[in-house]
Amino acid sequence: MKKTYFVMFFTAFLLLLFTQANAQITFQVGGGLGYSVPSGDYGGTTAEFYNGEKYGMESGFNFHGKARIGLLLINAFGEIGYTTFNGEGEASVGGGDVKNSHKIVSMKVGPEFPINIPLSPITPYLQGFVALNTFSGSVEFTGAAGVPSGEKDISSATRVGLGAGIGVMFSLGGLKLDANIQYHLINFAGKEYKIQTVSSHTRLDQYTNLNDEKDPSAGTLTDHFIADSRNISAIEFKLSVMFGL
Repeated sequence: MKKTYFVMFFTAFLLLLFTQANAQITFQVGGGLGYSVPSGDYGGTTAEFYNGEKYGMESGFNFHGKARIGLLLINAFGEIGYTTFNGEGEASVGGGDVKNSHKIVSMKVGPEFPINIPLSPITPYLQGFVALNTFSGSVEFTGAAGVPSGEKDISSATRVGLGAGIGVMFSLGGLKLDANIQYHLINFAGKEYKIQTVSSHTRLDQYTNLNDEKDPSAGTLTDHFIADSRNISAIEFKLSVMFGL
């Protein structure tokens, strides 16, 4: 059955390729900067992070490279980006402080659907994408109950993301400015709850792993308090400079 689906997909791809054979193929490459706003469970307060409810992240910056292949009716794009998020504040009222940081490397691929306007230098477009996201970062506590003071790295984690966006390309001769807004559900697939070992588990383990899945022991032990799975998502604003090749 999987082989049949593959043959059908490959045949459809070839048909699309052949129907576009006489169209002008374009290629663009470039890069730019962005600003990412955490949404859903990725935002909130550092107190909510300490309680295992949200991640307490604030808005961060994005650096990215982008490539686009254009046919007559559809484009395909690929993007690799590096985004930093940070959160800083109280672990609880009068109960110590926490600093939380994530660094995310994202690789995205997907289709773009341009809306061509005759004789206009502006081309709006819609897009969808899948992404492979790798997390790293650190967490630091100062005077918080149940965890030692000091900075610890978080364990690396990978999640599959899914998203969609809208944008507009401004043509300036061979140069194009690409303004884009994306919604990115960063952990669409691959959520996981992870601790070091059951016998050596401490409260700190809850923070040094991404732990976006529910703790199966939540509510039964003091140091097991992540009661629900958590969605990590962001709204990303980007501006890219693209060069036609």
